[in-house]
This record gives sequence, C-alpha cells and structure tokens, in this order.
Amino acid sequence: MRSAPARPVAAEAGAYESDEQRWRAVRERDDAADGSFYYAVTTTGIYNRPSCAARLARRENVEFHASLDELHTRGYRPCRRCQPGEPEPNRPHAAVVARACLLMNAAVAPPNLDDLAQSAGYSRFHFHRMFKSLTGLTPHAYWTAVRAQRVREELIRARTVADAIYQSGFTTTGQFYAVSSAILGMTPQEFRAGGAGVEIRSAMAVTDTAPVLVAVTANGVCAVLEGPEQTARARLAELFPYAVRRADDRWFEARLAHVLARPAALHPVDALLPRDVRQVCRHERIRQLLRIHLDPASASGSAPDMAMA
Repeated sequence: MRSAPARPVAAEAGAYESDEQRWRAVRERDDAADGSFYYAVTTTGIYNRPSCAARLARRENVEFHASLDELHTRGYRPCRRCQPGEPEPNRPHAAVVARACLLMNAAVAPPNLDDLAQSAGYSRFHFHRMFKSLTGLTPHAYWTAVRAQRVREELIRARTVADAIYQSGFTTTGQFYAVSSAILGMTPQEFRAGGAGVEIRSAMAVTDTAPVLVAVTANGVCAVLEGPEQTARARLAELFPYAVRRADDRWFEARLAHVLARPAALHPVDALLPRDVRQVCRHERIRQLLRIHLDPASASGSAPDMAMA
C-alpha cells in the first residue's frame, strides 16, 4: 500500500508566520496548518488545532501560539473535539479514503467496491465501513455526488444537454432524467437558461464547519453553497440570474434549521480529508436530508401551514 500523501508545500514553507495568515487558516479550517501553530480562545480558556470544526470564535478573542508548552504555561486546556497534541489515529485511514476519492473523482463509471478495497489493501467490508465512518457517505453515494456535481458544471459549459449528460458519466439520457430533479431541482433546460421562469427560495443555515446557503425549487434542491451570506447569494445569482429568487424566507429558514439540528443529521466529515472531498460530502448529506425530511413543493409554496414530509 502506498504511503500517505505528503503535507502541502505551503505548510512547510512558512506560510503561517503572520497572524493574518494564521487567522485565515483558522477561518478556512486549513488542515495543512495543523502542527504549524495552535490557537487559543481567551474567553473559554481552550486551545485548538487550526482545522478544528468547533464554532469559530471572534477574532479579538483569539491568540496564536507556536508550541504546546506556551499554552500549558498560560493555563489553556486542550479542545476535546480536535484533541491538539494527541496522535491522529485516523491519518492513515484518511490517506486511504482520500486516494479512493481521488480515483472516483476521475471515474466515469460507478466504482467497483471490491477493486477500491483491494487497491487500498483492505477487505470489502472493512473498507466500506472505514469510508463511511470518515465521510458519512458510502463509496457509491460519494461517486454519485461527484457525478451530480460534474453534470451541473457540464450543463453550464457543454454545447448541448446530451453532451453534458454523457460527459458526466451517465450512460443513457433516461438514466439521467430519472434523477435529474434530485440533482438540479429543475429541468436541464431551465438550469442551462439560468433558472428562467423558476421560483427559488433560499435560506442560510449554520453547520459545525461553515455557513451554507441552501436553495430549493418546487422540484428539489438546486444549490448548496458554502461561505458568508453575501458571497453565497452572489454565487446563487450568478448561477440563476433569470430565476425568481426569494430570499429571507423565514419559514424555510426555520425548517432548514430544524432538519439540520436533528440528532446525527450531519455526520462529521474527518478533518484530515482534502477540503474538496469534505465539501462534496457535506453538500450531499444536506441534499439527502432535505430529500428525506422536506417536501420541496411545500418549501416553494406560500401557505403558512406548510408541513414537513
């Protein structure tokens, strides 16, 4: 089995020397910064790894320290969540899962679980369990999410809908249209037309890692976008400039918060996995939860008695 991938060069080249660089790494939960420094929150007395998924503290309450000795001398306590200073038992497993995800990111056919497990050096059962434990998705669900992301991108730039479908890994148009509502929340033609004539409702939600903007239509989720609200809404407007976009939907915002607050709603994605892998997993889990717990047709309605499915 191949060794784990090397840490990014940036982490070895003094990319976290200034407080501004360190704060950016903390905001972005940059796992490449782990080991370069720690940050402490003065109001709680807790110190963390830069990649810790705990709720982001206010900048004025954050200190940066290069060593554990400094933190212990000042009386700070380690975060129980990210356990700074402790060994990272998941690092070898995360490297294995990351390599499998890299293979699936480039695959145009569904992954063969036996082949993935064999290339990783594990049994089929152990690999499947390890993958789901670290990502919250099965290998097949991860590949399906990657293919869905690919078709959304291809629909924007491909010459025709058919080209986008086949270039994304679908073998027939029927196969795509059977799941197109779940992937796009609208027809492919409406998606390519910037949402022309489609009503989109959206709301911000808070996860344990980042704020997300979730947008829905009468047919399903059309976008999950991470980042500050202004940035996310600008991206939604860029994707669907001709849609009827309804923001500040208090009912949908409350329902979305309710869905995401359910016990174990969002399986924590291992912080050691690459950022793009973590994002695919989080976004797909949100889409899954809304398909299960929220009736899109109700979410796009206007009646005050909208109900959970």
